[in-house]
Amino acid sequence: MKKIILLLSLISVSAFAQDIKKDVVTISANYNWSEPTQYGVSFEFTKGMKSRERLTSWILNASYGQLKLDEKNFTTTGNGFVVDLGTRTYSKKGIREGLYVENFITHGEIKFDDTINGEKFKGKYSYWSIFNPNIGYKIQLTKNLSIDPSLGFNWKWEVRGQGDVDNKYFDNFVFKAGVKLGYTF
Repeated sequence: MKKIILLLSLISVSAFAQDIKKDVVTISANYNWSEPTQYGVSFEFTKGMKSRERLTSWILNASYGQLKLDEKNFTTTGNGFVVDLGTRTYSKKGIREGLYVENFITHGEIKFDDTINGEKFKGKYSYWSIFNPNIGYKIQLTKNLSIDPSLGFNWKWEVRGQGDVDNKYFDNFVFKAGVKLGYTF
């Protein structure tokens, strides 16, 4: 009788037991085609969670930004930086791969310094965004290597242009497509 009670109690305890996933960091090379185009590095921090919960990660993207200005009588390219901080939530419970949604708070600052038709063109374009969603799919190629394509858009709140740069040159609402190649520790 004692053995049966012990066996039943072990079965009932194991039915409710959940394994805890450990903390994970993924570092990725990041490319985003948008306005501005971004090349950089991405850090994904996933805190350990129970296997029956949806996994949410913190994402930090630090990128080199490049923005082409193509007007009727001139073309120039500006360079600067873009920083994104946000969260990603995976659709499958307890799994750090597959379909996900994410949103970022973004700040970008692009500087222009060029000579066009013998005249100096110099200025700065900067923006903030709190509505910058993506949908993507993370594919684990090996235990540690992953590829991560995504699509989304960015609604930018522009800071007044400085110098020769006018915000009317750029769109406030832009689509984006990106890919990350990552290594998980």
